[in-house]
Amino acid sequence: MNPFNLAKKVVPYVRTKIYFFKKNMAHSRQYSDIDRLRITFSNHHPLLLHFGCGPRILKDWINIDLYSDPEKKSSKGKAVDLPAKESGTKDDLFCFNITETGLPLPDGCVDAIFHEDFFEHIDQMEQVIFLAETLRVMKKGAVHRINSPDLLISMRDHSDFSKGKDGVYIGEWNNHGHKSIPTHSYIKEMALMVGYKEVRFNSRNQSISNFIPQEFKPANDRPENGNIFADLIK
Repeated sequence: MNPFNLAKKVVPYVRTKIYFFKKNMAHSRQYSDIDRLRITFSNHHPLLLHFGCGPRILKDWINIDLYSDPEKKSSKGKAVDLPAKESGTKDDLFCFNITETGLPLPDGCVDAIFHEDFFEHIDQMEQVIFLAETLRVMKKGAVHRINSPDLLISMRDHSDFSKGKDGVYIGEWNNHGHKSIPTHSYIKEMALMVGYKEVRFNSRNQSISNFIPQEFKPANDRPENGNIFADLIK
C-alpha cells in the first residue's frame, strides 16, 4: 500500500484511540475526585468553593475544574503568582464536571463560592444547573461571587451593528472559548429565578464577603468595566 494512503487511514484511527483514552482517564479521575471530596469536605472550616480554578489553586479552598495542573504557570503569570501562604497544592484540587455530577455535599454547608472568568465558559443550560446546585449547598446568607465578562460592554466596544453580520464582533466567542456571555440583567434574573435572595453588583475586590480572595480579572484584554462583579446572596 502507498505509504501516504496508509498514513491517511492510520492517523485518524490513532487520534480516535487517543481521544477515547483521554476521555476515559478523565472520567475515572472525575469519580475518584468526587469520592475524595465526599470524604474530606468536612475538614474545611470554613467551607469555600473555587470553580474554574485553572492553575490558580487557592490554599484552604476546594478548587474545582474539569482538569488543571497546579504546577503550571499561566501565560498571564499574575493569576498564579501567589504568595506561598495562599498557594494550594494538588490535594486542594478536584477535577469533575459539576453540571453532570452535582456536588457531593449536603444542603446548606458552604460558606462562600468564588469564580472569575468561568461562568461564560458554560452554556445556558449548564449555567442554570450550576446556579441551582451551588444554591443548594450554600448556607443561608452565604455569597456566591461571579466575576465574568460583560456582553454589553464587549459589543459596545467592538461591534458596529449597522454593518449587519460583518459588523458583529465574534471574537468574544471565537477567541476566548466563551459559550454564554452574561449581562447584569441576565445574571440577576437567572439568580432570582433559581432562588437566590438578592444580587448586588459592585467592583473588583469589593465583594461584601470577606472570604472572597483577590480578583485578577479582567486582565489586559478588556477594560476594568468590561467585567461584571456580582454577589449572589442566598
